[in-house]
Amino acid sequence: MTQPLIEELGEVIKSPKDPRSFRTLKLPNGLSVVCVQIPHSKKASASLAVRAGHFNDPLETQGLAHFLEHMLFLGNERFPDANEFPEFLSAYGGQQNAWTGSEFCNFFFDCQTRALSRALDYFSAMFMAPLFDESLINKERQSIDSEFRLKEKDELRRLYQVHKTTCNPEHPFSKFSVGNMDTLAESDSHSLKDQLSEFFRAFFNANNMRLTIVGAQPVDELAELAQHYFSDISSGQENDPKSLEALPLYLPSQLGVFIQVKPVNPARRLIITLPLPGIDDDYKNKTTSFIAHILGYEGPHSLYATLRARGWVNSLSAGGGMSGSGYKDFNLNIQLTEAGVVHALQVAQAVFNYIQLIASSGLEAWRYEEKRLTSELSFHFQETPPAGELAPQLSVNAHHYPIHDVVYGDYRMDGLSVARAKQTLSLMAPERARITLIHGDVETDQQTELYHTPFSIRALTKEELNTLNSPAGTFSYQLPAQNPYITSHVEPYPLERELREPVALIKSDNVTIWHLQDPDFRVPKGHIYLNLESPAVNQSATHFAAARLWSELLIDSLNEALYDAEVAGLHFNIYPTQSGMTIHTMGLSAGQLPLLQQLMKQAWKVKFKRGRFNSIAQQLKHNWQSAHNNQPLNRLFAELNLTLQPCLFSLSDMAEGLNSLDYKGFSQLSSELFNSMGVSALIHGDWQAKTAFELHQLIRDSASGRLTASPPQLQPKRLEPHTHIHRTVEQATGDNAVLVYFQGDNDSAEQQITWMLAQQLLNASLFDELRTQRQLGYVVGSQYFPVRRLPGFMVFVQSPTHNTSALQEHIHTVLHDKIEQLDNVLTLQRWKHAKQTLSEQLTINDRSLRARSQRFWGAIQMAETHFDRNVEMSAALERLQLSDWISEVKRLVIKQPRKIVLLSCQ
Repeated sequence: MTQPLIEELGEVIKSPKDPRSFRTLKLPNGLSVVCVQIPHSKKASASLAVRAGHFNDPLETQGLAHFLEHMLFLGNERFPDANEFPEFLSAYGGQQNAWTGSEFCNFFFDCQTRALSRALDYFSAMFMAPLFDESLINKERQSIDSEFRLKEKDELRRLYQVHKTTCNPEHPFSKFSVGNMDTLAESDSHSLKDQLSEFFRAFFNANNMRLTIVGAQPVDELAELAQHYFSDISSGQENDPKSLEALPLYLPSQLGVFIQVKPVNPARRLIITLPLPGIDDDYKNKTTSFIAHILGYEGPHSLYATLRARGWVNSLSAGGGMSGSGYKDFNLNIQLTEAGVVHALQVAQAVFNYIQLIASSGLEAWRYEEKRLTSELSFHFQETPPAGELAPQLSVNAHHYPIHDVVYGDYRMDGLSVARAKQTLSLMAPERARITLIHGDVETDQQTELYHTPFSIRALTKEELNTLNSPAGTFSYQLPAQNPYITSHVEPYPLERELREPVALIKSDNVTIWHLQDPDFRVPKGHIYLNLESPAVNQSATHFAAARLWSELLIDSLNEALYDAEVAGLHFNIYPTQSGMTIHTMGLSAGQLPLLQQLMKQAWKVKFKRGRFNSIAQQLKHNWQSAHNNQPLNRLFAELNLTLQPCLFSLSDMAEGLNSLDYKGFSQLSSELFNSMGVSALIHGDWQAKTAFELHQLIRDSASGRLTASPPQLQPKRLEPHTHIHRTVEQATGDNAVLVYFQGDNDSAEQQITWMLAQQLLNASLFDELRTQRQLGYVVGSQYFPVRRLPGFMVFVQSPTHNTSALQEHIHTVLHDKIEQLDNVLTLQRWKHAKQTLSEQLTINDRSLRARSQRFWGAIQMAETHFDRNVEMSAALERLQLSDWISEVKRLVIKQPRKIVLLSCQ
């Protein structure tokens, strides 16, 4: 590890509050590396991003890049056993994954920090001499095909294929990115192995890669690891994206068009796509983000508020859409009401009118400065993502930004280029637009070859273009006013005393308030959780559906007035739970109590508009009714929760309950939901103790006379020994699925540890046998599954090729075999590794204020208010011996199982 580094690439711009250290370098072979130290992190990670994706697929072998992604995990000359790396990661609390996009692919893993060096040895070998074993090529083709078939009814995939079918056929975007048995077939001239090898040689070279390594180690040590393990990757040519920039994504005949798409599930969406040149060169100014901010604004008199007042839309978002070398799709994604479907052309007309208003009056410096300040605040007080998320993010950023902006680039806004903004807005014209209506009753005359999506495409008529370009005099929208909530300087409240866990400062009148002024995350932010514990919410499926609708309507009614606060960093959510209704506020701490005051005041006094009731109730019913069309495995997960969890209701029962309520009935029922309730709350952030008492006074003032209910007692369904529940679940798609669940005896720390170790020690081998060796399907796995602390374990498979009887037999055979083999294959060394890995997971540091708040609130909801459950579990883990654990797993799974088997059926 003493070889000199060829080049230091410079300092990384970071926030003054950022505790991480960075070092950037380029290895002798040309590989650029970002090293990140997260102090005290128990997890480490690495990611390698390669500038190569499905755009680089040969025309005759579409999906090859995606296929190569899969194959690189299946053995190389240094480590030919495909299971060795995932089993190593599993033993050290980690996992591996990858994705392939249009122009990039990304490979990454995480593990415990102490295992990083060895993990990098495995990881780097993937990119040097892959085996491309013929037998595994054939098996993995089947897995790719299963993945394709799994998503054949996926609405996004179906819409994406319409997009590909209606773009320039010469542009690589038109290629099929996933691959299947047909596109990944052997060719007469080149075997599939030859094509994989050729693709690998062409693109998987050091100059075409960016590496990120994240750990608790000092950055100099991480740099030495990078050089030691990755210097042998061959150099080569960087894949030049400029050849794409001259190729138009759309032909002239594909602009100024109206596209209609028929979905599988009920939907009412209008997507207005405005094609633009590439935006990579504009990252310092973010012109399109600024325009999207104004177009997507939801405050008073906004485009959204005006259309919503007409009863035409339920939501509107701006600025999304794919982007790449030389192109950017600027999308407005609009959820329509039924009335909005009828007036879709007028909705689009309002959009184009508003774009013209921005061009004439919206390009003012103060507007850009507001957006810049909020972005700077986000950067200044960003919460460090876990290592496993950070590494993939930075390795891709290193392709897009200069190395000094690998972190700051996502936030940077140097100033408004008025000339560029005007040029961009001039391109957002109806004559260049692609307007897509997605609805069950549209007229279609074509079908995509893949995914079989019915659609039609035609030019916008002269009359339609005239309408879209004409002023819509009846609309009264305005550009956003100045945001009163935005501030450029905030500091945390002074620390009163150093406590590590919340304290119940208030326990009276059916109100309990826990408080902690956090001593570690010294930022002016926080979280307030307020649970309104109401027995009425969970009285029936109808009551729960009404509570869900009430929360959606309340958010909807507050959204316009509070949107400026949201933009400035004050956020809220309202949702029903098994015990009542939770209000969660988060973000900058200074304004949260006034925000909560407004929420509580509105909650008891609001009178919802009949039109909004109809629109949102209709949307909820559509969502719940279409859940029947979800993937069969998702249906089984939902059924398992319904079987075990208290106070839950099926989506179909909730839809039926909501269907029975008219506006008057809902108003009556919702007014009774919180007549009697208790309150539990957590206030955690930089607030001092006095704020908890202010919160208590706010609760008493706003909920006077309602604080009469005690906290509910929620217990999961407990199975008796030798119980075997066998149930079929109706599903609408072609795949078959089986889920086998085993429940623990009790909710002791010992039982939880037993099942957590079962998942850790069995998961990798179960996955390999069921998916790779037996090729049962693409979605295969196992999972530790606690229900309100009562532990359990499940194994599941979704398959396009095997019936449920066969799947059930495979699962039981493989699971029993793996458990019976534990005496012979589980060494004492591996057992100690597994215990140490789990011990580190139980004692892991909270990575952010949000994560700590979630942990504390979860413990409060489970009545674990000593906040020492992990200490109990660590002690149980320390006591557990290998022979005792194997005996216990055999008893729980084979000899005395408490078991639920769920099977899909059509």
